[in-house]
Amino acid sequence: AVLTRGGEIADWGREPSSDGRRMGRGISCGIYKATSYAAGVADVAVDDRGRVQVTRLWCVHDCGLVINRDQVRAQCEGNLVWGLGMVLTDELPSDGGHVVARTFADAPIPRLAEVPPITVELIESDRAPQGAGETAIVAGPGAIANAIRAATGHRLHRFPVRPGDLAA
Repeated sequence: AVLTRGGEIADWGREPSSDGRRMGRGISCGIYKATSYAAGVADVAVDDRGRVQVTRLWCVHDCGLVINRDQVRAQCEGNLVWGLGMVLTDELPSDGGHVVARTFADAPIPRLAEVPPITVELIESDRAPQGAGETAIVAGPGAIANAIRAATGHRLHRFPVRPGDLAA
């Protein structure tokens, strides 16, 4: 159900509009604790220097009966941004085997300007609450990686992706 609905809300089959960069769309899904399901869809743009911009993210989540919809949506959004960071930025600067980032300002976490529009849809369910946990973290990075592959033909083998990995 999450894959079907994810494809519907992202208008799967429609190519992302191009602005001269290589464009790609990817989808991924995952299961958390064998009872909570999520699907993620991502659109990306990759320039000729290999810089990736995630231009849109969608997530559909089925975690049984939802008690607090706003909280579950917020959990999904936070995990999608966490996944964005895992794929694109999360590489702590180090020197001599020691982390040199002293504050969040020094850490390569996604900044607000790097966060794309995000749509989160929750599946209505009469199942008992299953827990929202980090289900979206299972699907988000895979969707972004698959979108990068669709845009470039390059399958990622490590995160974070570096521009040199994808340069034209």
